Amino acid sequence: MTESSDTAVDIARDHSREPIPGKVILIAVLAGFSGLLYGYDSGAISGALPLLIDQMGLNVGEQGLITSLLLWGALPSIIGATVAAKRFDRRHLLIVAAVIFLVGSLACAIAPNPVVLGAARFFLGLGVGIANMFGLIYLSELSPTRIRGLLTGLYQLAVNFGILAAYIVGDAFQTSGGWEWILGIGALPAVIFLVGMVLAPASPRWLITRGRDDDARKVLKSLRGTEEIARMEFNDIKASLAKQEGGIGMVLHSARRPMIVLLILTFFQVFTGINAVVYYAPIIFAESGMGANAGAYANYGVGIALVLSTAIALPIIDKLGRVKLLAISMIGQAIAMVGLWLLPDAGWISIFAVFIYTFAFGIGMGPVFWLLVPEVLPLSIRAIGTGIITFAQYLFNAVFSWAFPVALDAIGSIVFFIFALLSAAALWFVLARVPETSNKSLEEIEAYWRTERAAKHPESSIRN
Repeated sequence: MTESSDTAVDIARDHSREPIPGKVILIAVLAGFSGLLYGYDSGAISGALPLLIDQMGLNVGEQGLITSLLLWGALPSIIGATVAAKRFDRRHLLIVAAVIFLVGSLACAIAPNPVVLGAARFFLGLGVGIANMFGLIYLSELSPTRIRGLLTGLYQLAVNFGILAAYIVGDAFQTSGGWEWILGIGALPAVIFLVGMVLAPASPRWLITRGRDDDARKVLKSLRGTEEIARMEFNDIKASLAKQEGGIGMVLHSARRPMIVLLILTFFQVFTGINAVVYYAPIIFAESGMGANAGAYANYGVGIALVLSTAIALPIIDKLGRVKLLAISMIGQAIAMVGLWLLPDAGWISIFAVFIYTFAFGIGMGPVFWLLVPEVLPLSIRAIGTGIITFAQYLFNAVFSWAFPVALDAIGSIVFFIFALLSAAALWFVLARVPETSNKSLEEIEAYWRTERAAKHPESSIRN
């Protein structure tokens, strides 16, 4: 490794004028189908479940099990994919996820009984775990620095769009009773995703970790505006890798600080109440005098709010910055939750508070959190680190899903005041501990963590 390439990582460059090839946008859209499929398969059960109850006679336990098996299926796939990432490219793993989405969607559509349907949902969950991890990593590693926030944020927009699309499809098939179509239509975007990933290039950063430097150079040249930009980025990646020890030891040692930041943000993303709003919205709408359409108002309202807010966030996420968007998000969430605490049954006022909260989450904590995960993790442990964060998030969601109804029944609307306090605590944490990563290459972000660690532990820096 030359001295010039080492220096390239440590000196920040101005990325604001880098040209963006159209090929990058196309690949990002295709990779974003991983998020769309995750969102669709998560939301499709909402419209299919009432029909399944009528046609299959599902009891309460079976309803909860079939709904949650998608989540439980994701957990083992996160572990397996993290191990497999040491040998296989992110793109190859996404191809596997696409096949799982295709086969799983068709299996759900033809399931003759609850047992087969539950097994198909669990199988779909395997694809969800892979897609949620490596869709983000792949987008982050292929994106030019100038629009990395925009392109990586496409994943969260795709998730929200998939949820909204599932609500629309579910509503369309309510009259005919075609739950098979609601669950099976997910096979169509799975085919597009599969073809797209077969044609897409490998991650240049993964290629370099496998010693395939020439292949990495070719990919970078095709995805960057000039050969000079591609050359400098290649040198940055090589220099950054030379300073990493890699493996689980790095997670526990030199990468400990970014991992702690991400784990705390994971806690705040879940326990500031986004799923509570999703659960509570139908209740608010039902008590607002809107009659039989209350459920549709709730689903469409929350779904549209998530899509619109994330769409607004994408073009400003690189210009305004991650930290500012997170701060705005936490302020909006806290205000909305105070409103729900004080006026939980106030009709349109309560409904407005739900929309403010959902919009605030969708413009900040939703897309920015998942953008930060692959950004702040060093390359050599990006897969295993993302696996740990994703696994933790699914576990937090499972605990929250169980605990929220119990808490709501026990303490009523006070639970929303607790969410407001946690949002305020998250605001302090974001402003005090989360680094700004916009307009910085992934290698420059790694250099930031090394510099911070050296400043806090100079003796460790000398030994290394």
